Amino acid sequence: MNKASRKATSLKEDGLASIAKLQNRYFCIGITGLSKSGKSTFITSLINQLMHHEKASLAGFSPVLSERLLGVKMHPLADTNIPVFPYAKNYQSLTQAPAKWPASTTDSSGCLLELRLSRAGRRLNPLKAEQFSLFLEIRDYPGEWLLDLPLREMSFARWSEQCQGQYQASPRRELMGPLFDELSQLDPLSAVDESVLKSLNGKFVQFLHDCKYKHSSLSLIQPGRFLLPGSVENSELLNFVPLLGCHRYSEDALNDAAENSYYKHCQRNYQGYVKELVDPFYKNFFSRIDRQLVLVDVVNTLNAGPEYLDDMRQALTSITESFSYGSQNRFAQLFRPKIDKVVFAATKIDQVLSEDHDAVRQLLGVIVKQAYKSAQHEGVQPICEATAAVRSSKEIKHQGDRGIAGCGVNGKPIGYIHPTIPTRIPEGQQWQPFLDWQIPLLNPPQGLSFSNQDVLPHIRIDSILNELVGDKCL
Repeated sequence: MNKASRKATSLKEDGLASIAKLQNRYFCIGITGLSKSGKSTFITSLINQLMHHEKASLAGFSPVLSERLLGVKMHPLADTNIPVFPYAKNYQSLTQAPAKWPASTTDSSGCLLELRLSRAGRRLNPLKAEQFSLFLEIRDYPGEWLLDLPLREMSFARWSEQCQGQYQASPRRELMGPLFDELSQLDPLSAVDESVLKSLNGKFVQFLHDCKYKHSSLSLIQPGRFLLPGSVENSELLNFVPLLGCHRYSEDALNDAAENSYYKHCQRNYQGYVKELVDPFYKNFFSRIDRQLVLVDVVNTLNAGPEYLDDMRQALTSITESFSYGSQNRFAQLFRPKIDKVVFAATKIDQVLSEDHDAVRQLLGVIVKQAYKSAQHEGVQPICEATAAVRSSKEIKHQGDRGIAGCGVNGKPIGYIHPTIPTRIPEGQQWQPFLDWQIPLLNPPQGLSFSNQDVLPHIRIDSILNELVGDKCL
């Protein structure tokens, strides 16, 4: 197909999509998740459950329970050059021996799911078509990029001051080491030395890697593309550092700095980073969202400790403030979409006993309370859920105690007993049992067959599906 034909096809499909959206039959689900929240695995499992709905455990999804879901197809996104989400590759990784978790997302991808449904109550209105298609647009991206969204509303000077405050507190201060003093003592108004800036940039990138990979992972890590650049053509956009001495100067003094100063040099690259990387990412992935699912790894953050939990809460709040929430009519939704439903979901709850699942959900509600205030302000009432995209454990009894068992990373069976999960954020010495808890890494469940197209075991994906799209399936 030549370029003109592809363009014509794209325009035709985009027009059909617009008609479907106006008819309330096409909408975008924003699956939002910080790094390590299990976003790619969740998308893989969600597609798997829908594609194999006849034998999947989806009793909580009304179209399956009422036998109105007739079939599901996966299409590429018609109006973009974004690669198709690697569902087949991820599914094969989870179902071929030895089973492995899908590789971490390093760039963007997406897909369009077409759900073929029979109409509810069609016998009462024989004039209506008995079947219709519902289109669900889903996109995947590195969680690291998500943290850049607040930079769209933040000047370089403001971001530098924010960093200066963050880096003084533990654990960032310890992770930064001598680099904190180097960035603090660097005069923003002095003439830039390219070799010095390159050296500082390299140390800063290493610091961000330590924030993510050393010990427990922090959440609020910016700029995200310093960790995972993706397809960045202009590498100069990644050549800046926060100038921690900006707070010593007035706004006028910084604005009057020489063009060859550290401040103006880093400011130009920062502004280019936002304009050429962050803004297009927001426009392509988030400006069209109709409904939002926010994935949160509550259990592992609880295990990391109070500083990490508070950091995640700040990250969720800053991200949520980047979105537009509220209900509106279909025509307005077509041109200026607003998110009219938000679901926060605690992931990987197969790491704890089923009797603690509700406690995880309650704890999630406390953690994200500040984050969803903006959603409530516009009349959207968020809900909290708890899920496991792929259940990799089973419950056992050991010497009278109930515990979790699964397959370890070395392929051998492994089991553990965990502390009782609280419904509120621990205080003081209440943290100690969770800090002492060693959560082992579990492989996906063994014995699933790719050849036989086995359905991935899950926990409560059906309930999340019903919350997100159940009302659209009528």
